[in-house]
Amino acid sequence: MPIPNALTLRKATKIAAKIERLTGKLHALVGDTLELPVDTYVSPVETVKIRRPRGRPPGSVNKTRAGAPSKIAGIPRPASPSGPLAPAVVRVLQRYGRALKVQEILIGLEHDGYIWTAKNPRQTLYVRIGKLAGVKKVGEGLYLAESLATPPVGILPEIIAPPVSEGQW
Repeated sequence: MPIPNALTLRKATKIAAKIERLTGKLHALVGDTLELPVDTYVSPVETVKIRRPRGRPPGSVNKTRAGAPSKIAGIPRPASPSGPLAPAVVRVLQRYGRALKVQEILIGLEHDGYIWTAKNPRQTLYVRIGKLAGVKKVGEGLYLAESLATPPVGILPEIIAPPVSEGQW
């Protein structure tokens, strides 16, 4: 709780004085027989601010677009004439057989004749490549086909040649 300053204390004393005046008026109207239960009085210090959820309440409607149909309602998303993106990227990665950067993958897709429906193909590829099935990130900005990505696990044993007997060489 923040430390009150002089202005806050002055406002608090004015409110306390107003409460005392109203209590006096209440007793003058009703009499001294009125007793309030202890639980009903809450001091201003004990009040807790209730946090409201952010955003629009559930069930509310955007007033500017209420009743207006969606521009793409009932229309399927346009698909690329050259097929889905994931298999095309995997084909490019398998053809080169090494980890590629996004710009290199984009050039390989253009070489294969992949047709983009997006306005900015490079940005679309940057956003989607990490989520594509069959593609694995192997380094900073480098991607490899999962079929080629079999990194060694643990310590690899050293290959030792069999002992050579004197009569062989």
